[in-house]
Amino acid sequence: MEDNSTQRRRRPLKISKYNPTPSPHCSIAVAPHLRHIIFPPGFKFPGVYVSKHDANTLYTKNLVPGQADDAVISVKDDDGSVVEYREWDPYSSKFAAAILSGAQNIWIEPGSRVLVIYSRDDEQFGITISHISDIVGPGGMVYVVDHRNSKTLANMADKRFNIVPIIHINNPRHYRMLINMVDVLFGAPNQAGETRAAYMNAMYFLKTGGHYVLFVQANCIESRSRGDTVFSSMLKPKEFEFKRMQHVTLKPFDIDHAYVFGAFRMIEMVDPSCLVTNKFWTAPSSHRADGERVTIYEQLKDLPVYMLFETSCGYALFQVHGMFKVERNYMAIEKFINPGDEVFKLIAYQPFESADDALVHLNAVCNETLYQQLIDFLVLHLPTPMEGGKHCYSLALFSGGMAHSILHNTKIASLADLFHVDIIRGVRMHIDKFIKDMKPGDLEKAQLDLARNYCRQKLISPDEGMSQKKRSGLQASIPSRKRPTRKWQADAKTNNWR
Repeated sequence: MEDNSTQRRRRPLKISKYNPTPSPHCSIAVAPHLRHIIFPPGFKFPGVYVSKHDANTLYTKNLVPGQADDAVISVKDDDGSVVEYREWDPYSSKFAAAILSGAQNIWIEPGSRVLVIYSRDDEQFGITISHISDIVGPGGMVYVVDHRNSKTLANMADKRFNIVPIIHINNPRHYRMLINMVDVLFGAPNQAGETRAAYMNAMYFLKTGGHYVLFVQANCIESRSRGDTVFSSMLKPKEFEFKRMQHVTLKPFDIDHAYVFGAFRMIEMVDPSCLVTNKFWTAPSSHRADGERVTIYEQLKDLPVYMLFETSCGYALFQVHGMFKVERNYMAIEKFINPGDEVFKLIAYQPFESADDALVHLNAVCNETLYQQLIDFLVLHLPTPMEGGKHCYSLALFSGGMAHSILHNTKIASLADLFHVDIIRGVRMHIDKFIKDMKPGDLEKAQLDLARNYCRQKLISPDEGMSQKKRSGLQASIPSRKRPTRKWQADAKTNNWR
């Protein structure tokens, strides 16, 4: 999967007395009484197997039996079923090399949610991703963000039902409808900008207590001398949020690359001096009567708070009670969020009418345009935003661009700072529990279907996004359905918004 600067050296398939004549597809039938000898229950990690007769040969259980381009061993179980194991070549996949080079834990296991950030133009792009897909199995999900190997990723996603392809989208805020909170962030940053992208994806989608696995090179981001400094060019708080656990060199398979394994937000409490300082907490918004400057936080902390959450199934609107009492302690924020209490109350949920409707909304999100149907949804379910020239409540959002558009079109005070993003992180972890009609697995299925539809749209017509942007802009001024128009909204069209 990783950089192909190292020449691929494929080991010949070994032939023993148990498999003297391998088939043209390298499928080897192993006697049932030998399967436990050749395949112990696991190597070091669940889902990864090793040949007992060759410690340098790794295997994963093939998710799609009958479809493989590499060596496959078929093992017949006692019940008569046949299980296929795909060989995982460490010379083709640096991740396999890391496992054989002493990785203590890869953190990816059956049932895991994994986010893969990949931006390299690599002939071996699909190898590692396909094996990660094997490891997480039918109960897991692999979200793959890529913009250089789109066709390869699309073809792989068509065969492997646990891969969500995300192509032609570089900003993590734009694919927020396509992804859940994940257990592991798997990245291959090639330069400083991609390192920041990995950081932002962790802030948005990596669970507290989750792990990251990063493939680094000697000629970028200081990986030769200090593999633990992947985030050294970032702000100071990263040192407290990202805890390096192991730095694995890939000798003898590769001498110029390494893997960095670490944990995200493992500490229980946060020193306020280590937290990201942002405008929400420090920027002056106005002056009191005595002339003292007031921050945005001080101005809004006593106002009711609502939150918009966008999913691949539809829009959800929450009312939040007592949100600001946790202030800047993100550990307290996620403990504070509990679907069983009344802190977060689901006010309204509007599902998309069809797959095409969901695709239109996703294009609007990617192009940072405000779709009229969303405006109607907010107007219908939120109270009057202003009285006497003062805001009556605030609306927490994921995207700053959308916050500006909503403020301009509806006069609703909208914020999308890091504090609100942390609140949305917690809701993202429990969204299927908040929405009663949503069954387990429904959201993942909708994400997969929407991502594939978007992928096909981009591969067939790369300019479709621009035409969608134009249509979304037109629809923002044309009501999409008949609805009662509130007086304050009618007044908004003639007033200047501040």
